[in-house]
This record gives sequence, structure tokens and C-alpha cells, in this order.
Amino acid sequence: MDHEEIICYCSKVTKREIINALVNGAKTLDDIRKMTGACTLGKCKELSPRGMCCSPTIIEIIEQYKVEN
Repeated sequence: MDHEEIICYCSKVTKREIINALVNGAKTLDDIRKMTGACTLGKCKELSPRGMCCSPTIIEIIEQYKVEN
């Protein structure tokens, strides 16, 4: 997954922004929401080419970050 890939299409949040939030102390999906605005507008199912909410992808990034760090 490219760091510039948009993860949250309704708020235009990239993987890099999510990782930066994790580096700066985010630990949960709620932390990511507060720090980036991702997963707050509820329109990713409509806007994402994946046709799904971004929260599962964000949780996957959080879990991957925990393993790597």
C-alpha cells in the first residue's frame, strides 16, 4: 500500500496521515478520527473505489503499525 494512497475518501486522508497520527500517539480508530478527520463523514462506501467504509482499512494499518513498532 502506497503511503500517498487515499484511505478515507470522504475526508481525503492518506495512509501517510494515518501513520503520522500513530507516530504522534494515536492508538485507536477513535484517536485516528480525532487527529485526522478520517472515518467521520460516513461517505466512503459511496466515494471509495473499494465500495466500503474506511474503518476496516484504518484498523488494519493500526494493527500493522503495532507489529512493526
